[in-house]
Amino acid sequence: MREPIVVVYGVDNRFAVPLAASIASAVHNLSPDRRLDVHVIDGGLSRRNRIRLASSLKGKPCRLFWLRPEGAALSSLKVGGAITVATYYRLLIPQLLSSHGKAIYLDADLIVESDLAALWDLPLGDHHLMAVQDQGVREISGPFGLSNYEALGIPAGRKYFNAGVLVMNLTKWREHRTAQAVLDYVRKEHEHIRFHDQDGLNAILWRDWTELDPRWNQMPQILQVRTAEDSPFDSVTFSQITTEPYIIHYASADKPWHFGCRHPATARYFHYVDKTGFRGRRPSYWGDRIRDLWDFGLKCVKRAGATWR
Repeated sequence: MREPIVVVYGVDNRFAVPLAASIASAVHNLSPDRRLDVHVIDGGLSRRNRIRLASSLKGKPCRLFWLRPEGAALSSLKVGGAITVATYYRLLIPQLLSSHGKAIYLDADLIVESDLAALWDLPLGDHHLMAVQDQGVREISGPFGLSNYEALGIPAGRKYFNAGVLVMNLTKWREHRTAQAVLDYVRKEHEHIRFHDQDGLNAILWRDWTELDPRWNQMPQILQVRTAEDSPFDSVTFSQITTEPYIIHYASADKPWHFGCRHPATARYFHYVDKTGFRGRRPSYWGDRIRDLWDFGLKCVKRAGATWR
């Protein structure tokens, strides 16, 4: 068997079921002669959920490793809404995987519909990473890009990449202390931050990334575009992204595990959920309301704690 494919996720307990579905999808579509080494940066998964996740992989060509994030390294970072500190976990990968030279990072809100071996085997060259141009925020200089791009010396028209699927050159990240540079940027330029560490990654690495086939990260924004003429792609590429994606990324507030999700690939998500220890798990209206109230209560407790301190 050839070298394992190193895949990393960073999650908290809210994403236990999506994480299981994502890993199941990657394993299901893997070449028979390949193996996954999945490293999970654990931001608070319950013991029960960890056991269910591990049981889902018994007898599969996949080894599971648990990594503990260093909270101090991610202190005083901008979060808010549904975004927690877990979004910054990908920046810890170069140090947490100190013996690896390369890794694939995946957000947990996606499913893999193709063979990750094809992504792993792509030549990375001397770039920091490979990624897909964001299909909502297309350019750094665009209306939702980096508002301070001129001050940063970034030319207008430079593409803005999505950080949900990354092939990372960990050796280069460590040599250039890139993660620290991104964290420093996010802290210093917090008034310009819209999309958290993704903005920081684009600000620091705008000329040191190479573009993947967009099928490796289909985002819901491209599904709202009716014709290729209204997209940044030619007709062939547009058709491939919308009908034959390699990865489906549920990169919006409308997630399949929320009641009433309208994403056209919602059924595909549950197809993979049912291959895990969470088989049969489906959202409900009242379940979502209870979750919202719970999240609101946690925010109130945190806010009260901050006030008393």
